[in-house]
Amino acid sequence: MIQESKGNESIQTMERFFALIDSGTLFASEDSFFFKKLRQQVHSAISYLLFWGRPFLEVSRGLNWPYEGLRKRYDIFRKIAEGEDKTHLRRQANLFLAFLPFPNQWSWLFKVEKLYPDDGEVKAFLADERKKGFERLQKKAQKIYKVRHFCQVLKAPGRENEKGVLRIFSIPYLFDSLAHLRQLSRRYILIVEPPWGVVFRHSWLRKFSVLEEPSVFGVNSNEDINFLSSQSHVVPFGLAHGDYMSESFEVKSSTVKEFDIVFNATFDEMKRKRHKLMLDLLNHHLLEDVRALFLGRGQKAKVEHFRKQVRRAGLQGRVTVMANLLRENVPTQLGRCKMGVHLSLNENGCRSIYEYFRSDLPCVVSSSMAGTNLGIFNPQTGMAVTDEELPEAISFALDHLDHFTPRRWFLESSGSSNSSRRLNQFLKQLFKKLGYQWRTNIVPLISSGPGRYANPADYELFRDEFGWINDCLRSAGELPIKVVLD
Repeated sequence: MIQESKGNESIQTMERFFALIDSGTLFASEDSFFFKKLRQQVHSAISYLLFWGRPFLEVSRGLNWPYEGLRKRYDIFRKIAEGEDKTHLRRQANLFLAFLPFPNQWSWLFKVEKLYPDDGEVKAFLADERKKGFERLQKKAQKIYKVRHFCQVLKAPGRENEKGVLRIFSIPYLFDSLAHLRQLSRRYILIVEPPWGVVFRHSWLRKFSVLEEPSVFGVNSNEDINFLSSQSHVVPFGLAHGDYMSESFEVKSSTVKEFDIVFNATFDEMKRKRHKLMLDLLNHHLLEDVRALFLGRGQKAKVEHFRKQVRRAGLQGRVTVMANLLRENVPTQLGRCKMGVHLSLNENGCRSIYEYFRSDLPCVVSSSMAGTNLGIFNPQTGMAVTDEELPEAISFALDHLDHFTPRRWFLESSGSSNSSRRLNQFLKQLFKKLGYQWRTNIVPLISSGPGRYANPADYELFRDEFGWINDCLRSAGELPIKVVLD
């Protein structure tokens, strides 16, 4: 009910904004405070709709509705922003283009930084974005990072006009300094895989769009691909994280399936992962006999809090909680289950989903989940459905398990070998387009483990490169966390 109320309020804010534009009255005002307040209201509304309110937005207007509404009206703002008269209105149009997810938004945000460096609204907006990145770093239990904990050399620079390839797969907001990025860009083509996708967090990532060469963004969803395609000097590529899961794995299937459902998600972010929704689903009349296994990493206090939620929901007889298993022990537990469910609000190439497929478990997910390629859900693998359709979809999957062949799909269409080969071909064509030589292929990659190399020896192959990266990070300015080579 709270989501519906906040969702309706946010949609009404957007509709009023669109009506002001369409009626021609938006730019009739000379009141700077009016524009500032309106921008804040619209920014807040879009941020809610594209994150917490996604399930409501999906069924009420469609997930593409905010983007499409801005795209249709983009030229109105652009013409005023680039016009030669009415300086006040030019400024207001520039600020709208910079603060909302319009086409080419990142370029407009760079522009207003230069045009209006002392503007209080600009300074506050950028300070808030920096604060968000800093707070995420501070929340992490890990305080010292090895270089290989957040990036991976896929190809070393060669001789005579051949750049290397560097994949940044974690904490991309660490690279807040353009000095760091520019040094890296002179040596490598950069692939950045934001762990949560883009999801309207533009200023964390926009510095990757002003480097010597275009940056490649590994993103899983059409929503992120479409947004990035409307920006300058970036190239989206549709694979990320879980797409590179190792196939070197023997299915450990228990003869007796002790659990109907497995739900694998961190207990440290239960609101985003939507553990409570899963508990609510288990009390639906269609699922009242279903047994569920909850897996995930998490702080002891968070895990205990969830156990209390299970008891309050009266589900302790049907729910088992296992926390902080070693990653290599997860497949054994999956073998005790019939199917997976994933309900997170956003991901980017979610590892848990591909783990289910690899273990031959079909999966049902919420189709409002940001950062997910919904095309991987098909008659072989499972279903992506709205929140309202989840009970029926889960019940149907449990009754028709023999209809699904997720492991066959995984081996034929996904996994480390297939995905590494697709990335290699994509990069080879990009190098040709940019005028660089391509003499050696990238090494195969996986979605976890030290350095995320399919062959652990490849880390040693690139040790000198990691040393160079470590020196680069040290020399180009202070970092917000401690980074070491080994």
